[in-house]
Amino acid sequence: SRTPRPDTSPARMATAGRGVRDVPAQARRSAFGTYLEGLRASMSWRKLLRFLWESETIRTRTFQCFVLNCLLFLGSILVMDYMIMPCIRLMLRHSPLTSQVGDHLERILFALYQLLWVFPAYFISFLVSCSWYQDIADRAFALHFGRREVRRPDFVGFMLVLRDEAWRFLLTYSFLLQTYLVLYAVPVVGTLLHFAHLSWYWAFFCYEYAWALHGWTIDARVAAVETEWAFLAGFGAPLALLSVLFPAFVSYGIVAFLFPLFVILATVSVPEKHEPHRWAPARLPLFHAAKRLSLLIVRSLGRRMGSPHQGGRGRPKQAPPGREAGAGGAPSGASASLRQRATASGGPGTPQAGEGEAGDGRPRSGGASGAGDATLEGTARGR
Repeated sequence: SRTPRPDTSPARMATAGRGVRDVPAQARRSAFGTYLEGLRASMSWRKLLRFLWESETIRTRTFQCFVLNCLLFLGSILVMDYMIMPCIRLMLRHSPLTSQVGDHLERILFALYQLLWVFPAYFISFLVSCSWYQDIADRAFALHFGRREVRRPDFVGFMLVLRDEAWRFLLTYSFLLQTYLVLYAVPVVGTLLHFAHLSWYWAFFCYEYAWALHGWTIDARVAAVETEWAFLAGFGAPLALLSVLFPAFVSYGIVAFLFPLFVILATVSVPEKHEPHRWAPARLPLFHAAKRLSLLIVRSLGRRMGSPHQGGRGRPKQAPPGREAGAGGAPSGASASLRQRATASGGPGTPQAGEGEAGDGRPRSGGASGAGDATLEGTARGR
C-alpha cells in the first residue's frame, strides 16, 4: 500500500502547529457536527473563570469595556430613546406649533443628537475598546501559551506591517460589504447567507488576535477561515445573532462588551476541519470576491499614485536605473494598534503562507527588496 503523502498545502504549512487542530480524516466530524462543535466552543463560559480569576488585567479591562460600552454608550442611547425623546414629543404635542412643524422639529433634534453624540461616542468607544481588546488578548495568550518573545521591529519591519495592515483593512471591509450585498442582492436565501457571513466575520476577528500572536500573516488567517469554515460559522453564530436582533447601535454596545470574552474563548479553543462532502466542500472561497475587489482598488490607486505625468500629459516617468519596483507578500487583531501588530508579526520575519520554514521554526517571510520598494501593488499581485 502507498504511504499517504503529507499535506504540504500553503494553508497547512503556514498553520502547522500554530493553532489549528490537525484531526485525521477518519476522525473528522461532518460539517454539521463541526458547526455544533464551534457553537459549543463559543458557549464554554466556564473557561473564562480561570482567566478572570488569575489576571487582574483581564478583570480590569473587561469591567472597563462594560462601563464604556454598556453603561455610557448604550445607557445614553436608552435614556435618549425612552426618556428624553418621549418628553420632547409630549412638549411638542401640547405646544401651539402645528403637527407638521412639530414633526420636523423632532426629526431635526434627533438628527442633531445622532450627529453630535451617537456617532462621536461610537468612534471614540471603538478606538478605546480596541486597545483594551489587545491587552486582554495579550494577557490571555500569555496565560494559555506562556510569554512570547517580544522583538522590536526595525524600519523595514514597520513598513511591512504598515503594508499588511493596509491590505488587511481593504480585505476585511470588502468582506463586510459582501456580507450586506448578499442580504439585499440574493433573493430567498439572502437573509440566511447574511447571517452566515456575519458569523464568519465575527469569528475571524475573534480568532485573529491569537493567530496574529502566533505569527500568522493575513493570507494564513484567510486560509484558516476558508478551510475551517464550518467550525467558525458555529463559533461566530452568537455574536451574529446579537447583531441582527437589535438596532445597529444597541447591538454594537452589547457586542462590544461581549467581544473580549469571545476573544479569550478563541484563544483557548482550536478550530478543526470537517469531513468533506458533496454539499460541504473542504474549502469555501469566502474571500474570493473580497480579494478581487481589494486588488482592483489597489491597482487603481497604484495607477494614480505610481505613474506621475508631466503636466497631466505624456508618458509616465521611468524609474531611475538600477532601481526596480518592489514585490512583497500581503488587522493582526481586530482593529488593534499598529504597535501590537508589529510586535505580533515579528517584523520582517513574519511567516508567509506556502513558504518554507526558517531555522527558528517559523515560515520565512515573502520579504521585500526594501522599505521603499515594498509597495501595496506588489502585495496585491502576490495575493
